[in-house]
Amino acid sequence: MTPEDSTTPPAPAPNEPGSTPSLLNEAQLASLTKSEEICRTALKADYLLALVTLEDGEEPGEDDVSEIAITAVLILCESARGKGSAAVSATGRKAQSTADEETAEKALVALVREFQARARQKHFSKNPAALAEYGIGLKISNSRALLEGWAQTIYDKTATDKLPKITDTKRAALKAALETYKTTQTGQSGAIGEASGTRIDRNSLIEQATERRMWLQFAADAEWPHTELANTPVRREFQLPATRAFIG
Repeated sequence: MTPEDSTTPPAPAPNEPGSTPSLLNEAQLASLTKSEEICRTALKADYLLALVTLEDGEEPGEDDVSEIAITAVLILCESARGKGSAAVSATGRKAQSTADEETAEKALVALVREFQARARQKHFSKNPAALAEYGIGLKISNSRALLEGWAQTIYDKTATDKLPKITDTKRAALKAALETYKTTQTGQSGAIGEASGTRIDRNSLIEQATERRMWLQFAADAEWPHTELANTPVRREFQLPATRAFIG
């Protein structure tokens, strides 16, 4: 990013499946580093006194340069870096929730299939119409709603329809597997929302830090104009163009 570049850094591109999510992309890191460098330059004693726009005892306004206002930009940068780490943690929790859901689904499907097999064993020859009551022949694993619905139906059905080797312990295992599967949906939804919200917060902080960094550069541009050659070294420290006004 050049000194004149004011473009808000883009959000990180989606990671390839199986890859480790990044904290911040290169443009975001460069923007934060640039903001921090300019703030630290502005806090130098020789420059701070010239930049401050307040008289002694005067209440600061939003656009007034002060030591507190400059420090606030550094805090924004620090917060944005922290949100970057939080976004990665939340993304990791989302991935874990997805893995937990897949594991729970496999366990539930396996139990449902076992119950269906026992229903065939009992009813195939003597009462084939009863097989439909167990969802046999349907692709019940094609959707969460179907799987949950048929797992509950089979659990309820076997309270009165005693199937071979389907004990109360086995029925309890089916119920527990169903509840575990339901829980994973809640966990995954929460993890996805947390990850998305954290990224939005992070990107907002970076945008704010970029805006305030430019605000500080505009102040420096006004204090040390490019029309005076002697200002070139100072303008370089504030990452301002040497031969023209700073335009953002």
